[in-house]
Amino acid sequence: MSFGENILALRKGKNISQDELGGRLNVSRQTISKWELGETTPEMEKLIVLSEFFNVSIDELVKGQRPEPKLDNDTIEIEVTKTRTTRDVVFLTLKIIGIAVGILLLVDIFVIIIYFATNGFPPL
Repeated sequence: MSFGENILALRKGKNISQDELGGRLNVSRQTISKWELGETTPEMEKLIVLSEFFNVSIDELVKGQRPEPKLDNDTIEIEVTKTRTTRDVVFLTLKIIGIAVGILLLVDIFVIIIYFATNGFPPL
């Protein structure tokens, strides 16, 4: 889809006339018509206003398609980091549980030692 076809489709999608769009952009109806016919293209400032008005990216406005998200190395690293973080949380939780169980066992051993030290050992 060409730039002109995109402008036309977006304008009709909002159900506004060339006059109305021109009024919002401070350009004439003829200018909008020339854009839609592909005779001229708007300046960068007008492209920005158009993209904001139609709530599309400039890329989508010019090319007629939404850009596909691209995964760069930073994004991939973030995803790997998130996975590692989840795994680390699980291991940390298990480690804390292990330490807690170990402390409880030590306390039990000390209680048994103190009990036998104060009450003596039972006869065999």
